[in-house]
Amino acid sequence: MIRPYLIRIFTCLIILGISTQACPAQDAKYKEYQRSSKKKEYFEITYDRRHVEITAPLNGVYKRTRFLHTEIRKHNERVLVDGVVIFDHEGLHLEHELFPFDRICDIHIDKYDDESVMTFYTRTEPDRKVSRVKRGNVIEPIADIVVEEDSFIRGFLFTVIGNIDIQGEVNKDVISLFGDIYVGPEAVVRGDIASVSGRIDASRDASVYGELFSGMHPRGRRHISWRREDELALGSQFAYNRVDGLRSTVQFKYTDPDSLLPTFWIAAGYALESERVRYDIGLEQTILRMPPLSIGGSYYRQLSSEDDWLLSNNENTPFALLVTEDFKDYYEADGGTVYLRLKPIRHLEFEGRYRHEETKWIKAERDLFSLFGGGKVFSYNFGTVDSAFRATGIAEIDSTTNAHLSARLDYDTRDKSDPFSRSAWAVTGIIEWSHPDLDSDFDYRRYTINARRYQKVNRRTMMAVRAMFGGSDGYLPMYKRFYTGGLGTLRGYKHKEYMGTRFWMMNLEYRVDFPKSDLALSILWDVAQIANETKLDDNIEVKHSLGIVAYLGDDFKISLARRLDRSDNDSPQVYVRLDHVL
Repeated sequence: MIRPYLIRIFTCLIILGISTQACPAQDAKYKEYQRSSKKKEYFEITYDRRHVEITAPLNGVYKRTRFLHTEIRKHNERVLVDGVVIFDHEGLHLEHELFPFDRICDIHIDKYDDESVMTFYTRTEPDRKVSRVKRGNVIEPIADIVVEEDSFIRGFLFTVIGNIDIQGEVNKDVISLFGDIYVGPEAVVRGDIASVSGRIDASRDASVYGELFSGMHPRGRRHISWRREDELALGSQFAYNRVDGLRSTVQFKYTDPDSLLPTFWIAAGYALESERVRYDIGLEQTILRMPPLSIGGSYYRQLSSEDDWLLSNNENTPFALLVTEDFKDYYEADGGTVYLRLKPIRHLEFEGRYRHEETKWIKAERDLFSLFGGGKVFSYNFGTVDSAFRATGIAEIDSTTNAHLSARLDYDTRDKSDPFSRSAWAVTGIIEWSHPDLDSDFDYRRYTINARRYQKVNRRTMMAVRAMFGGSDGYLPMYKRFYTGGLGTLRGYKHKEYMGTRFWMMNLEYRVDFPKSDLALSILWDVAQIANETKLDDNIEVKHSLGIVAYLGDDFKISLARRLDRSDNDSPQVYVRLDHVL
C-alpha cells in the first residue's frame, strides 16, 4: 500500500517537471527592466531676472535668440519680441520654423549659476505613440489652467500666457512662461514650479516636492520651507523731524501667509517735542488671489505730509538729525481711511480710497538738536510760503475737516533694487476729489501725473527722463498746493521756492556708469513752470537749471546745479540724496 505522503511528493515532482519543460531556463541573476528612452531635446528656454534665451535645433544646427524681459509683449493671444511672434497657440516660432506644442512629451527644469533652464523634449516614435505618452499632460498655450480640489494630473502642466491655479494634485512639473502660478494650501505638486516673468505664489501649507524657479525672484530659485513662518511680527521705528522731534513707534502686525485671514496691525508711539501720541490701527483682507484684490482700512492719528513723493521719512531723518535740514512740511491728521486695491495685470495696480481727516497745526521746534548743525536752526513749518497766505493756511489746518475720494493708478516695470539696470517705465496718475457732500470743508479737484522713462543707450549709459503735471479746480488749501524748487524738482533753486495750483516739470539726466566701480556721473537739466490761481501760459516764466550728479554705490548721490534765469540769487545749490529715485 502506497502511503499518502508518498503520493503527494510524487505529484509535486510531476508538476515541477512539467513547469521546467514549459519555461526556459533562467540565470541566477534576474534581468532588470529598463525603460527604453526614445525622447530627444526639442527646445530650451534659459532665463534670469533680465534676459530670456531660446535655443532650438534647426537643420542640425542649434540656433539661439536672446532678448530682455522688457522687450516681451503680449498681444492678441501671442507673445512678441520687437514685433516678431515668438509664441502663439500653435507653438514656438524660431527663424520661420514652427515647433508645435503638441509634440512636447516631457519637461526638465534645472539651475546653472544665476540662470534657470527649461528643457522641452519630444519623442522619436510615431505620432500615435507620442499621443499615448502625452495623455497625462495638460498643455493649454493661451488659456488658464485650473486644477480643482480632489483632481489629479498624472503629467505636467504647461501654458504660455495663461495663469495656473492648483488646488488639487499634480504629479510632475508646472510651467507658465509668462503667466502667474498659484498653489493653494491643500495642493500637492510633486515636481518643480517655474515661470519666466510671472508671479509664483505658493501657500505655506502646500506640499511642493520640487523647487520654485522664478525669473522675478531676486535669486531666481527658492526652496519651499515646510515650517509655517511666524505670522506675528513685532517691530520698532524711529523718526526725527522739526515738528515731532524724536518719535519712536512700536508696531505689532499679524499676517496670514495664505491671505485667508485678514492682515491687521497696531502701531503706537510718542513724539517728544510735540508731546503727541501717534497711532495707526488697520486691517486688510484679500478677496481674490488671482488677480490680487484686497480691501482695507485704518484709523489713525499721524504726522502727515504731502511731500512724501519727494522723499521718505527714512531718508529725511538723517538730514534732520545730522545737518539740521528738514525737507518736508507737516500737519497732523486725525481720522480714518478705507480702500480697495487691485492688480489686474503684472506691473499695473489700481487703488480707490476714501479718507476723512480732522487736521491740526503744529509749529516747528526750530532749536532741536542736530549732530553737525552747529548754530544752525530749523526753518519754520511751511516757512517758504508768503506770510499772509501762510497765516490763512495755518488757520485752515487748525479748524477744518478734509474728506476726499481718490483714485490712483501705477504702472511700473522698473527693477526696484536697481532702477538704472534696464530700460523701464514708471507712471503714476492720481485724482483727488473733495466736496461738502463728502462731509468736507473744501471743494476742489486735484490731479497729478508723473511719468518716468529709463532708457538704456548702451551698457554704460542711460537717459532718464521724468515729466510731471499737476492741476486743480476749486480752492486748494495751503498743504494741498504744489511746490517746486530744490530737492527732487528744480535742483538749481532753493527748496520749495515756488507755490502754485498747477504746474508742469521735466527732469532729464544723461548718466554714465564707470566700469569696475560704484561711481556714476550724470548731466542734469530741469525745467518747470508753475502758476498760482492763474493759467499756465506765456505770461508765466519758465524756470531752468543745469548741473551734474555724482552717484556712489546704491545709497548716495550728490547734485550741484545752478539756476539759469539770471537771478541775483544764482549761486549753485548742492543737494544730497540717500536713494536713487528720479
